[in-house]
Amino acid sequence: MDIQDLKITAGQMRSLIIAMINVDTQNNKSMTKNHGKQIKDDAKYEALRRGGASKEKAARIANSPNASKKGGKSSPMEERTKPQLLEEAKKIGIKGRYKMTKGELIAAVRNH
Repeated sequence: MDIQDLKITAGQMRSLIIAMINVDTQNNKSMTKNHGKQIKDDAKYEALRRGGASKEKAARIANSPNASKKGGKSSPMEERTKPQLLEEAKKIGIKGRYKMTKGELIAAVRNH
């Protein structure tokens, strides 16, 4: 069989291309979109967004220095002091943080 013997319609070609893209995406081998200067790690950002993270949270994690190097080494929130939690809440822009109790701060930071 020769390549010239193959006859496919435009619709079949489109379906084939879509199927190839879907397989590639499922294998996480697709090229990531360039999100510009505001996102430092595009692949991490897209993975977080696919996992359900908000745009803000995904950007914050993708742009954080050494995010992948920390690997869960930060102390649990319950072990942090209220001033440390206030600083974290300030970084992510939680409003009304100074009126919150330590427990409320922990919940706000986790759910942001």
